[in-house]
Amino acid sequence: MRRILAGMFLTLFMMASVAADERRSLTTENVIAGFEEKKLFYFELILQKGKYTKGFTKCLDSMPAAPEWIRQHCKKNPEFKNAFQCSGDGQLTHLWFIYENVQQCEEVRGPMKDKMDALLGA
Repeated sequence: MRRILAGMFLTLFMMASVAADERRSLTTENVIAGFEEKKLFYFELILQKGKYTKGFTKCLDSMPAAPEWIRQHCKKNPEFKNAFQCSGDGQLTHLWFIYENVQQCEEVRGPMKDKMDALLGA
């Protein structure tokens, strides 16, 4: 069951990356500057010990964390142009999906959250 969930989770991430193929790949510094300038939107999925626990109900334009925390604890997910993975304590992983406009963000967020919530309830 765990492998099935992991496979489905990876499939959802792949869907998110396909929608973002036209975007440039952002660095940590691009992300910090983009949020400071109010030019980026994101949603977050939270995993506890690698297992999905919850996701955002809307895309936000506020900075997800303090710049120093982002520099220390976040890294670009190499598989997906729009994903950053952050972990401060090893228990919780924050997956941020970052987009340059709210429409793109919501197009991915809604279906992804719905599917992940459905898997959580299964």
